[in-house]
Amino acid sequence: MHLRLKIALTVISTVVVLSLLVYFRRFFPKPVERALEGLRDWWLPIAKKIGHGQTIVLLTIVYFTGIALTSLMAKCMGKDFLRLKGETMWLQRLQRKRKKDTLETLERQF
Repeated sequence: MHLRLKIALTVISTVVVLSLLVYFRRFFPKPVERALEGLRDWWLPIAKKIGHGQTIVLLTIVYFTGIALTSLMAKCMGKDFLRLKGETMWLQRLQRKRKKDTLETLERQF
């Protein structure tokens, strides 16, 4: 067996055994239950760090496969979803010549 496979199987089996011990802890006598609580107190900070790392990795993958690829495809196809290149109402309003600023024109700026 390859070394990576051995390491992966060791880690997976350890996690499975620890998970089963924690799940069935209510069936153990009190001293064993107290020992498992100590094990849980030791494991939870490590599990939180692992979960944080997984979150960063998964969100990075989702971003680069979903959002970045969509953006790249839209740019290659010449799409402009925000209509940044076209004329907008704001530019039309600015290009119009106003006679004078009155209270009515200042209330309706758009």
